Parts: sequence; structure tokens; C-alpha cells
Amino acid sequence: MTDTPASPVPNHLDAPRTNLLMRSGRWVNLYDPSPADIVLEDWVTGASRVARWGGQTRGAVAYNVLQHSVLLERVLVTLLAPDASPILRRAALMHDLHEGGGLGDVVTPYGKLFATAGLREVKARLDRALFLAAGLPWPLPEPQAALIKKADRIIAVSEAIQLMGWPERLARRDIGGNYRGRLWTDPIEVVDEAGARALWWESHRRIGDP
Repeated sequence: MTDTPASPVPNHLDAPRTNLLMRSGRWVNLYDPSPADIVLEDWVTGASRVARWGGQTRGAVAYNVLQHSVLLERVLVTLLAPDASPILRRAALMHDLHEGGGLGDVVTPYGKLFATAGLREVKARLDRALFLAAGLPWPLPEPQAALIKKADRIIAVSEAIQLMGWPERLARRDIGGNYRGRLWTDPIEVVDEAGARALWWESHRRIGDP
């Protein structure tokens, strides 16, 4: 059985509307994003402006993707892996940064609908470029990826309970996939986009180089 030849990647002339112009002036080819075209500040700013949960959280300020990422890193080192390496902690901070380039936080019901349209592949290509640009390995070793995924599930259930008013039983069943472990019980204080950026960069500096 022969391998199917890879489809050629369109360039900016072949498919101009698949090239994303960032705040820094860089263009990112969404078919084939390059680490060389990543300016971290672009994606951090974008993620701070993306509302989680479809913007349906309670309160006057939207809970954003960047604050979620900061909290996930805290959950990782507090509840799951106190001895987490700088690489794993940085990866946790960056796990949803691809949403800051216009992709947005695709809530699970839409994600399931879009799964067959290549959404998973688009996210993976962006993650590869972002992680390599930040000096992180891609793909992550499976044990590290599994820890981030588990922390993400803990945060999703905890956010649903605290910020959306979900009954804990239903949140554990429907959002956590019958998750039975510990949750994040400290109050989640929602901050604005500038506050989220300050928290993310503070965490980034505190962790140090991978």
C-alpha cells in the first residue's frame, strides 16, 4: 500500500484569505503556521479578548481564555503535579493560546459539530507553531499532555459550577465526563482582559526558562 501524497500547502498568493494579519504586522499562514511568524504578545493579547463559555458566564465582565490558562497552571501544580517541570508549566499556560488568533473558544457542542471539518487539525498546526516558537517541545510527551488535559477537565467542571451555576452533579457528569476527583474550590475572581494579560505574563516570568 503506497502512501497518499501530501496536499501542497497554499501560499499567500494561492489562498490569500487564509493568511492572518496579526497586531505585530506578522502574517500567519493558517494552512502551515511557522514558529518564525509567531509573536507571543499577539496571541496573549488575542486570548485575553476571547470569552470562555460562549460569553455566557455570570457577571458584568466576561471570563476569558487567558485567565482560564493561568488558573489551569495553578491547578496543575496545586492538585496534580507539585513537581511539574518548567516545560510542563509553560505548556499549561499555552494550552489554549491558539484561540487568540481569531479561532476563539469553540464551545464543546460546536466543536463536536466541526470535528469532521478539520478543526482538530487546525488547532494542532497552530499549537505546533506556538510551542516551537516558545522553545517548547511538540508534541508533548503523552504523560505531560495527559496531565494538562486532566487539569483542563478540572477547571472546566469548576468553572461551570462557580461561573455558570451548574449543579455539581451535572457538571461532573456532563462536562467532566463523570469526573469524580478533586475540584478547584477557591473562588474564581473574574478579571478584565488587561488583568488577565498581567496574570499570564507574571506566571510566564515566574516559571522561568524551560
